[in-house]
Amino acid sequence: MKTKALKMATFMGIILTLVFACSKESSNDLAEITASEATASKQAVVFIAGYDKGSSTYYKDAKKHFQELSYTIIDDAFSLQEIISWLNKNHNEQDYSEIHIVNKGNSKKGLSLETTIHGELLSQETLLNCLKENKLPTLENVLAADSKLVFHTSELGKNKNLLQVLKQTFTANYQPKVFATQHATVFNGQFQKHFLAKVFYGYYPTAQSPGNVDLSKQFINKYPLEDIHWLDAIRTKEEGEPGEAFAYKFNIPIRWEIQFSDDDEIPSLADGNEIMDWIDDNEAYKNIITDMGISVEKFRWKAVKVGQKVIIKGKTTAVCILKPMMQRNNPLSYVRTEFDNQRYYTQL
Repeated sequence: MKTKALKMATFMGIILTLVFACSKESSNDLAEITASEATASKQAVVFIAGYDKGSSTYYKDAKKHFQELSYTIIDDAFSLQEIISWLNKNHNEQDYSEIHIVNKGNSKKGLSLETTIHGELLSQETLLNCLKENKLPTLENVLAADSKLVFHTSELGKNKNLLQVLKQTFTANYQPKVFATQHATVFNGQFQKHFLAKVFYGYYPTAQSPGNVDLSKQFINKYPLEDIHWLDAIRTKEEGEPGEAFAYKFNIPIRWEIQFSDDDEIPSLADGNEIMDWIDDNEAYKNIITDMGISVEKFRWKAVKVGQKVIIKGKTTAVCILKPMMQRNNPLSYVRTEFDNQRYYTQL
Protein backbone atom coordinates (compact mmCIF):
# COMPACT_ATOMS: atom_id res chain seq x y z
CA MET A 1 0.00 0.00 0.00
CA LYS A 2 2.81 2.33 0.92
CA THR A 3 4.57 1.40 -2.30
CA LYS A 4 1.48 2.26 -4.33
CA ALA A 5 1.06 5.55 -2.47
CA LEU A 6 4.74 6.36 -3.06
CA LYS A 7 4.40 5.64 -6.77
CA MET A 8 1.29 7.83 -6.94
CA ALA A 9 3.05 10.68 -5.14
CA THR A 10 6.04 10.38 -7.48
CA PHE A 11 3.72 10.39 -10.52
CA MET A 12 1.84 13.48 -9.25
CA GLY A 13 5.15 15.18 -8.56
CA ILE A 14 6.25 14.63 -12.16
CA ILE A 15 2.92 15.91 -13.42
CA LEU A 16 3.10 19.03 -11.23
CA THR A 17 6.68 19.63 -12.32
CA LEU A 18 5.66 19.43 -15.98
CA VAL A 19 2.67 21.67 -15.38
CA PHE A 20 4.85 24.22 -13.57
CA ALA A 21 7.47 24.09 -16.31
CA CYS A 22 4.88 24.51 -19.05
CA SER A 23 3.23 27.29 -17.09
CA LYS A 24 6.60 29.04 -16.72
CA GLU A 25 7.37 28.65 -20.42
CA SER A 26 3.92 29.95 -21.29
CA SER A 27 4.46 32.95 -19.02
CA ASN A 28 7.80 33.65 -20.65
CA ASP A 29 6.29 33.27 -24.11
CA LEU A 30 3.43 35.56 -23.11
CA ALA A 31 5.88 38.14 -21.78
CA GLU A 32 7.87 37.98 -25.02
CA ILE A 33 4.72 38.33 -27.12
CA THR A 34 3.54 41.24 -24.97
CA ALA A 35 6.92 42.96 -25.33
CA SER A 36 6.88 42.29 -29.06
CA GLU A 37 3.39 43.73 -29.39
CA ALA A 38 4.44 46.78 -27.36
CA THR A 39 7.35 47.31 -29.75
CA ALA A 40 5.13 46.82 -32.77
CA SER A 41 2.64 49.34 -31.39
CA LYS A 42 5.28 52.08 -31.67
CA GLN A 43 7.22 53.41 -34.61
CA ALA A 44 10.17 55.72 -35.21
CA VAL A 45 10.21 58.01 -38.24
CA VAL A 46 12.77 60.40 -39.71
CA PHE A 47 11.84 63.37 -41.90
CA ILE A 48 14.67 64.43 -44.23
CA ALA A 49 13.10 67.87 -44.50
CA GLY A 50 15.31 69.51 -47.10
CA TYR A 51 17.33 68.89 -50.23
CA ASP A 52 20.98 69.43 -51.09
CA LYS A 53 22.16 72.31 -53.24
CA GLY A 54 25.41 72.53 -55.16
CA SER A 55 28.10 70.25 -53.77
CA SER A 56 26.44 69.88 -50.35
CA THR A 57 25.50 66.31 -49.33
CA TYR A 58 24.11 67.02 -45.84
CA TYR A 59 20.64 65.58 -46.42
CA LYS A 60 21.93 62.67 -48.48
CA ASP A 61 24.39 61.75 -45.72
CA ALA A 62 21.74 62.08 -43.01
CA LYS A 63 19.33 59.86 -44.96
CA LYS A 64 21.99 57.16 -45.37
CA HIS A 65 22.81 57.33 -41.64
CA PHE A 66 19.22 56.75 -40.54
CA GLN A 67 18.56 54.11 -43.19
CA GLU A 68 21.39 52.06 -41.71
CA LEU A 69 19.62 52.32 -38.34
CA SER A 70 16.42 50.93 -39.94
CA TYR A 71 14.26 54.01 -39.35
CA THR A 72 11.27 54.82 -41.53
CA ILE A 73 12.50 57.61 -43.86
CA ILE A 74 10.27 60.35 -45.30
CA ASP A 75 12.10 62.60 -47.77
CA ASP A 76 9.30 64.51 -49.50
CA ALA A 77 7.92 66.66 -46.66
CA PHE A 78 9.49 70.12 -46.62
CA SER A 79 7.05 71.98 -44.37
CA LEU A 80 5.67 71.60 -40.87
CA GLN A 81 2.22 71.32 -42.42
CA GLU A 82 3.27 68.26 -44.45
CA ILE A 83 5.03 66.63 -41.50
CA ILE A 84 2.01 66.89 -39.19
CA SER A 85 -0.33 65.73 -41.97
CA TRP A 86 1.89 62.70 -42.66
CA LEU A 87 1.96 61.75 -38.97
CA ASN A 88 -1.83 61.95 -38.76
CA LYS A 89 -2.39 59.98 -41.97
CA ASN A 90 0.10 57.19 -41.25
CA HIS A 91 -0.58 56.60 -37.56
CA ASN A 92 -2.37 53.24 -38.07
CA GLU A 93 -2.77 52.80 -34.30
CA GLN A 94 1.00 52.76 -33.93
CA ASP A 95 2.15 55.50 -31.57
CA TYR A 96 5.29 57.37 -32.62
CA SER A 97 8.06 56.63 -30.15
CA GLU A 98 10.55 58.90 -31.96
CA ILE A 99 10.01 61.66 -34.51
CA HIS A 100 13.26 62.97 -36.02
CA ILE A 101 13.40 66.08 -38.21
CA VAL A 102 16.60 66.73 -40.18
CA ASN A 103 16.79 70.32 -41.40
CA LYS A 104 19.42 73.01 -41.80
CA GLY A 105 19.19 76.17 -39.75
CA ASN A 106 20.66 77.87 -36.72
CA SER A 107 19.73 79.25 -33.30
CA LYS A 108 19.17 82.82 -34.55
CA LYS A 109 17.13 82.47 -37.75
CA GLY A 110 15.43 79.16 -36.98
CA LEU A 111 14.96 76.41 -39.55
CA SER A 112 14.99 76.35 -43.35
CA LEU A 113 11.83 74.24 -43.00
CA GLU A 114 8.67 75.92 -44.34
CA THR A 115 5.80 76.51 -41.92
CA THR A 116 3.13 75.77 -44.54
CA ILE A 117 3.57 74.61 -48.14
CA HIS A 118 5.33 77.51 -49.94
CA GLY A 119 4.95 79.49 -46.72
CA GLU A 120 7.47 81.40 -44.62
CA LEU A 121 10.50 79.68 -43.15
CA LEU A 122 10.09 78.42 -39.61
CA SER A 123 11.10 80.75 -36.80
CA GLN A 124 9.53 81.51 -33.44
CA GLU A 125 7.68 84.49 -34.92
CA THR A 126 6.38 82.76 -38.06
CA LEU A 127 5.34 79.64 -36.14
CA LEU A 128 3.43 81.68 -33.54
CA ASN A 129 1.68 83.55 -36.35
CA CYS A 130 0.69 80.24 -38.00
CA LEU A 131 -0.71 78.90 -34.74
CA LYS A 132 -2.58 82.12 -34.06
CA GLU A 133 -4.17 82.05 -37.53
CA ASN A 134 -4.85 78.27 -37.40
CA LYS A 135 -2.87 77.63 -40.58
CA LEU A 136 -1.43 74.32 -39.40
CA PRO A 137 -3.25 71.00 -38.99
CA THR A 138 -3.66 69.78 -35.42
CA LEU A 139 -1.62 66.73 -34.46
CA GLU A 140 -3.99 63.89 -33.61
CA ASN A 141 -3.59 61.43 -30.72
CA VAL A 142 -0.55 59.70 -32.21
CA LEU A 143 1.95 59.95 -29.37
CA ALA A 144 2.94 57.64 -26.53
CA ALA A 145 3.61 58.84 -23.00
CA ASP A 146 7.37 58.66 -23.66
CA SER A 147 7.44 59.96 -27.26
CA LYS A 148 10.51 61.95 -28.31
CA LEU A 149 10.80 64.76 -30.88
CA VAL A 150 14.39 65.21 -32.06
CA PHE A 151 15.62 68.08 -34.26
CA HIS A 152 18.89 67.53 -36.12
CA THR A 153 19.55 71.21 -36.76
CA SER A 154 22.89 72.76 -35.84
CA GLU A 155 22.80 74.96 -32.72
CA LEU A 156 19.00 74.85 -32.46
CA GLY A 157 19.42 73.74 -28.85
CA LYS A 158 20.43 77.31 -27.99
CA ASN A 159 16.97 78.61 -28.94
CA LYS A 160 14.82 77.29 -26.09
CA ASN A 161 11.97 79.69 -26.89
CA LEU A 162 11.52 78.23 -30.38
CA LEU A 163 11.84 74.68 -29.05
CA GLN A 164 9.10 75.40 -26.52
CA VAL A 165 6.73 76.58 -29.26
CA LEU A 166 7.58 73.49 -31.32
CA LYS A 167 6.84 71.33 -28.30
CA GLN A 168 3.40 72.92 -27.98
CA THR A 169 2.81 72.47 -31.72
CA PHE A 170 3.50 68.73 -31.44
CA THR A 171 1.49 68.22 -28.25
CA ALA A 172 -1.44 65.87 -28.76
CA ASN A 173 -2.69 63.25 -26.30
CA TYR A 174 0.76 63.57 -24.69
CA GLN A 175 3.53 66.17 -24.69
CA PRO A 176 6.67 64.88 -26.38
CA LYS A 177 10.12 65.36 -24.95
CA VAL A 178 12.01 67.66 -27.32
CA PHE A 179 15.73 67.37 -28.05
CA ALA A 180 18.16 69.54 -30.04
CA THR A 181 21.91 70.03 -29.82
CA GLN A 182 23.61 73.33 -29.00
CA HIS A 183 26.39 72.38 -31.38
CA ALA A 184 26.81 71.56 -35.06
CA THR A 185 25.70 68.10 -36.16
CA VAL A 186 27.73 66.38 -38.88
CA PHE A 187 26.90 63.27 -40.91
CA ASN A 188 29.28 61.05 -42.90
CA GLY A 189 32.48 62.24 -41.29
CA GLN A 190 35.88 60.94 -42.32
CA PHE A 191 36.34 58.88 -39.14
CA GLN A 192 32.91 58.99 -37.47
CA LYS A 193 29.67 58.80 -39.46
CA HIS A 194 27.72 61.05 -37.09
CA PHE A 195 29.33 63.49 -34.65
CA LEU A 196 28.93 66.85 -32.95
CA ALA A 197 31.26 69.80 -33.44
CA LYS A 198 31.85 73.23 -31.99
CA VAL A 199 31.16 75.81 -34.67
CA PHE A 200 32.81 79.18 -35.35
CA TYR A 201 31.94 81.79 -37.98
CA GLY A 202 33.85 84.42 -39.93
CA TYR A 203 32.47 86.63 -42.72
CA TYR A 204 33.56 88.77 -45.62
CA PRO A 205 31.75 90.52 -48.53
CA THR A 206 31.20 87.92 -51.25
CA ALA A 207 33.87 88.04 -53.99
CA GLN A 208 36.02 90.29 -51.76
CA SER A 209 38.00 87.73 -49.79
CA PRO A 210 40.63 89.31 -47.51
CA GLY A 211 42.86 86.23 -47.86
CA ASN A 212 43.36 83.39 -45.43
CA VAL A 213 45.89 85.17 -43.20
CA ASP A 214 43.69 88.22 -42.58
CA LEU A 215 40.66 85.94 -42.24
CA SER A 216 42.44 83.92 -39.55
CA LYS A 217 43.09 87.17 -37.63
CA GLN A 218 39.32 87.76 -37.63
CA PHE A 219 38.85 84.41 -35.87
CA ILE A 220 41.70 85.11 -33.43
CA ASN A 221 40.08 88.40 -32.39
CA LYS A 222 36.59 86.95 -32.23
CA TYR A 223 37.48 83.75 -30.33
CA PRO A 224 40.60 84.58 -28.28
CA LEU A 225 40.15 81.72 -25.78
CA GLU A 226 39.90 78.90 -28.30
CA ASP A 227 42.94 76.65 -28.76
CA ILE A 228 42.64 76.31 -32.53
CA HIS A 229 45.21 77.08 -35.21
CA TRP A 230 42.82 79.14 -37.30
CA LEU A 231 44.95 79.46 -40.42
CA ASP A 232 45.38 75.68 -40.64
CA ALA A 233 41.65 75.17 -39.99
CA ILE A 234 40.67 77.57 -42.79
CA ARG A 235 42.88 75.67 -45.22
CA THR A 236 41.54 72.23 -44.17
CA LYS A 237 38.46 70.92 -45.99
CA GLU A 238 37.98 67.68 -44.01
CA GLU A 239 39.50 65.92 -41.02
CA GLY A 240 42.97 64.59 -41.74
CA GLU A 241 42.92 62.90 -38.33
CA PRO A 242 40.21 62.44 -35.70
CA GLY A 243 39.25 65.72 -34.04
CA GLU A 244 41.02 68.02 -36.53
CA ALA A 245 39.27 71.34 -37.19
CA PHE A 246 38.14 71.98 -40.76
CA ALA A 247 36.24 74.64 -42.70
CA TYR A 248 33.66 75.15 -45.41
CA LYS A 249 32.10 78.24 -47.00
CA PHE A 250 28.59 79.27 -47.98
CA ASN A 251 26.87 82.49 -49.02
CA ILE A 252 24.09 84.33 -47.18
CA PRO A 253 22.00 86.60 -49.44
CA ILE A 254 19.68 89.49 -48.57
CA ARG A 255 17.10 90.99 -50.90
CA TRP A 256 14.80 93.87 -50.00
CA GLU A 257 12.20 95.48 -52.24
CA ILE A 258 11.19 98.88 -50.88
CA GLN A 259 8.29 100.82 -52.39
CA PHE A 260 8.27 104.60 -52.12
CA SER A 261 5.19 106.75 -52.68
CA ASP A 262 7.05 109.83 -53.86
CA ASP A 263 10.09 110.30 -56.10
CA ASP A 264 11.51 112.76 -53.59
CA GLU A 265 11.60 109.98 -50.97
CA ILE A 266 13.71 107.64 -53.07
CA PRO A 267 17.26 107.64 -51.69
CA SER A 268 20.33 107.84 -53.86
CA LEU A 269 22.20 104.63 -53.19
CA ALA A 270 25.10 104.85 -55.61
CA ASP A 271 27.54 102.53 -53.80
CA GLY A 272 27.97 100.24 -50.83
CA ASN A 273 28.88 103.01 -48.41
CA GLU A 274 25.68 104.93 -49.17
CA ILE A 275 23.61 101.75 -48.77
CA MET A 276 25.22 101.00 -45.39
CA ASP A 277 24.59 104.58 -44.23
CA TRP A 278 20.94 104.26 -45.32
CA ILE A 279 20.59 100.97 -43.39
CA ASP A 280 22.13 102.59 -40.31
CA ASP A 281 19.50 105.36 -40.49
CA ASN A 282 16.56 102.96 -40.87
CA GLU A 283 15.92 101.06 -37.66
CA ALA A 284 13.81 98.25 -39.13
CA TYR A 285 16.49 97.20 -41.63
CA LYS A 286 19.29 97.85 -39.17
CA ASN A 287 17.60 95.46 -36.73
CA ILE A 288 17.41 92.75 -39.40
CA ILE A 289 21.19 92.88 -39.81
CA THR A 290 21.75 93.06 -36.06
CA ASP A 291 19.57 89.98 -35.48
CA MET A 292 21.68 88.04 -37.97
CA GLY A 293 24.76 88.70 -35.86
CA ILE A 294 26.76 89.81 -38.89
CA SER A 295 28.30 93.25 -39.31
CA VAL A 296 26.79 95.31 -42.13
CA GLU A 297 30.33 95.86 -43.46
CA LYS A 298 30.65 92.12 -44.13
CA PHE A 299 28.09 92.28 -46.97
CA ARG A 300 28.64 93.28 -50.57
CA TRP A 301 25.82 95.74 -51.31
CA LYS A 302 24.07 96.76 -54.52
CA ALA A 303 20.93 98.80 -55.17
CA VAL A 304 18.73 99.15 -58.27
CA LYS A 305 15.90 101.63 -58.82
CA VAL A 306 12.83 100.32 -60.66
CA GLY A 307 10.19 103.04 -60.97
CA GLN A 308 9.36 104.09 -57.42
CA LYS A 309 10.78 100.90 -56.01
CA VAL A 310 14.34 100.29 -54.82
CA ILE A 311 15.75 96.77 -54.75
CA ILE A 312 18.64 96.35 -52.31
CA LYS A 313 20.78 93.22 -52.48
CA GLY A 314 23.45 92.15 -50.06
CA LYS A 315 25.60 89.02 -49.92
CA THR A 316 28.15 87.80 -47.41
CA THR A 317 30.35 84.71 -47.52
CA ALA A 318 30.41 82.78 -44.27
CA VAL A 319 33.47 80.78 -43.36
CA CYS A 320 32.36 78.05 -40.98
CA ILE A 321 35.01 76.25 -38.94
CA LEU A 322 34.01 72.99 -37.26
CA LYS A 323 35.97 71.46 -34.40
CA PRO A 324 34.80 67.90 -33.71
CA MET A 325 33.95 67.37 -30.05
CA MET A 326 36.09 64.67 -28.50
CA GLN A 327 35.96 62.97 -25.11
CA ARG A 328 38.08 64.74 -22.51
CA ASN A 329 39.56 61.52 -21.14
CA ASN A 330 40.12 60.10 -24.63
CA PRO A 331 41.01 62.73 -27.27
CA LEU A 332 40.76 60.15 -30.07
CA SER A 333 37.13 59.26 -29.27
CA TYR A 334 34.17 61.42 -30.28
CA VAL A 335 31.57 62.45 -27.71
CA ARG A 336 28.36 60.43 -27.68
CA THR A 337 25.61 61.60 -30.02
CA GLU A 338 22.74 59.98 -28.12
CA PHE A 339 20.10 62.72 -27.99
CA ASP A 340 19.30 62.04 -24.32
CA ASN A 341 22.87 63.05 -23.41
CA GLN A 342 22.05 66.28 -21.56
CA ARG A 343 25.65 67.48 -21.63
CA TYR A 344 25.39 68.05 -25.38
CA TYR A 345 21.66 68.19 -26.09
CA THR A 346 19.00 70.57 -24.82
CA GLN A 347 15.96 68.69 -23.52
CA LEU A 348 12.54 70.25 -22.92
